[in-house]
Amino acid sequence: MSTEQSDQFMFVDQSVARLLEHAESAACLAFCEAAQRMYPLGGIRALRDAGGRGGAALFYGPSDPLNAVKGPGLSGPVEPSDWDAVEEVYRPSGSPVVVDLCPLADEGFVAMLMERGYRIGSFETVMTRRLGHGREPPSRPRVSGLEIRGVEQAEARAWSRVLDAGFADGGEPMRFAVDIGAVRSAMSSSIMLLATIEGTPAGGAGMSLHGDVALMSGAAVLPAFRGHGIQQALTARRLEIALERGARLAKLDVRAGSGSYRNAVRAGFEVAYTRPQLVRDWHAV
Repeated sequence: MSTEQSDQFMFVDQSVARLLEHAESAACLAFCEAAQRMYPLGGIRALRDAGGRGGAALFYGPSDPLNAVKGPGLSGPVEPSDWDAVEEVYRPSGSPVVVDLCPLADEGFVAMLMERGYRIGSFETVMTRRLGHGREPPSRPRVSGLEIRGVEQAEARAWSRVLDAGFADGGEPMRFAVDIGAVRSAMSSSIMLLATIEGTPAGGAGMSLHGDVALMSGAAVLPAFRGHGIQQALTARRLEIALERGARLAKLDVRAGSGSYRNAVRAGFEVAYTRPQLVRDWHAV
């Protein structure tokens, strides 16, 4: 890991971006392959080395929210024929190609996406935090009756429902082709945490470990329990576990200006870069 570092900040260059993005693509690929085994008739497909070394194309079903291409373009130029193979994962079903594009990706690759009619769908802020070397995880907020514990395999689907309700914000939960908790429970690299208040489920969070990187997936708190530091406590506990297991960096993705962003800053995370999500819609071609 090549970085310029001080006690105040970490400089994120292409080598650090490659470490973060390829850890994410490897973890997402492992999840997709676990889902294939669990849902063998679901048409789930995973393409390794999408667009070159380190990328992954994930397909769960027509226009499924989990469909994405992770980590492309960070190991040099992408050949048009290699990208044709990526697009063919999605084209037959008419599903859009959704690319989580690191801004440090190869400039020629970005130009090729523009020429093929990709548009910006959304943005997310990638945040990271060093672990160890005197930078200990933040202490967990003291909340009366709060317990944070690991989730057993038998509880995995219930854990999914807590997160679905938390992210839905009182609306209709997002529909996925797979049960995320059930798939994660079958993976040795995956960690699921449940937060309860006096025994009542209040929120949950996940994390995957890949090499030096702890990938912290979204923490969700049920509306009735917000404003009590539960998300901060979930973040602090995941950082404790990551440090215990030897991770050197933690990564999470948030929306700029959101409550999750504020909580990440409080937990010592820094902005690494803003990542656009580029989309190709076949009907618009």
